[in-house]
Amino acid sequence: MDRTAGWKPFARPHRGLARALAACPLGLALAAAAAPAATAAQPEAPPPSAVNWTLSLDSEIVDNLGGGIAPGSVGDTLARLGFVLDGGAVGLPRGSRIKATLQRTQSGQPSATRIGDAQSVTNIEAPSRSRVYELWYGQPAGANWELRAGLIAADAHFDVLDSAGLLLNGSFGAEPIWSGNTVAPIFPISGIGAMATWHVGAWTSRTGVFQADPQDRSSALRRGATWMEEGAYHGSGTYKLGAWSYRPDASADAQLPRADWGSYLSVDQPLSAGDNPSSVFLRAGWSPAQVGAVAYDLQAGMLVPGPLPGRAQDQFSFGVARARFRGLGTETSYEATYQVVLTPHLSLQPDLQYVAHPGGTLPSALVATLRLHIGFE
Repeated sequence: MDRTAGWKPFARPHRGLARALAACPLGLALAAAAAPAATAAQPEAPPPSAVNWTLSLDSEIVDNLGGGIAPGSVGDTLARLGFVLDGGAVGLPRGSRIKATLQRTQSGQPSATRIGDAQSVTNIEAPSRSRVYELWYGQPAGANWELRAGLIAADAHFDVLDSAGLLLNGSFGAEPIWSGNTVAPIFPISGIGAMATWHVGAWTSRTGVFQADPQDRSSALRRGATWMEEGAYHGSGTYKLGAWSYRPDASADAQLPRADWGSYLSVDQPLSAGDNPSSVFLRAGWSPAQVGAVAYDLQAGMLVPGPLPGRAQDQFSFGVARARFRGLGTETSYEATYQVVLTPHLSLQPDLQYVAHPGGTLPSALVATLRLHIGFE
């Protein structure tokens, strides 16, 4: 829940002269005669920018139509401004990067106040706050390694389902076995940590260590640590197997969850070859230690790009997210969503979810959401 995008000027070709030459046979002849000299005189392409930036705004209305805690609607907003600095352009090792992301959340917290579901019907629900969300340095190490350290959002790198990224329910981002059993460095709070990624051919392995209490960044690893390991094979689809271990310091003053561990398996499979095909996904996670709130979870669904004639940029997706809570019962969310791309920078996304037994105990709820997304990069 990484699934987390300016008024940026950009170069446009000078099309006026080209149109004038194309409209005139004499102009075409003159252009052909002058082509070699013009080619020789063309300047080299400008070097890539040392700093790239992104700006995004997601704003939505979430309406509980019935069931859960109480009917009614509330709003959520997530704004992000991100920068990536090319380290090689400023004298750092070639291929290195520095990333910084500023974030503002403003939320009526629909799951907490209206629905009562634990998986969260929206992936941008969070306490209202401004913060530095990411601030890390990364660089290659040899031919097959990349190292990264700093303030990192672990859910942007581990346990990611690309085909589930359009769905709004939070369980299609960070799994409940992870988000519900630990204080994880995931949206809306990243954590201090370090990662090492190894990639050879179709195989990728990623290891990360993060602070056990990301709500207190000054503690770093003094209050314990969360360890994550993931292996992935990229063939016709992407197949992942991962594990995590949460080990807080029992003597720390913070009221942290008990030590726990878990694992997950996921499949992200295109249904055909070619550009932008439809795809299906399946992910299952379990926490066998019998100490956390969530025993297991399951997510499955499908993504359909360009579902309607003449709407190639639109996307449709549906999914099912299920979580089993120890001592309470099972919560299952059924979601269907459609993203209407209005311009390259603007989209509108209606979403409908049916949440069976929010929190495992409450009456089933029907939830409608309308999200506006604005993005520049």
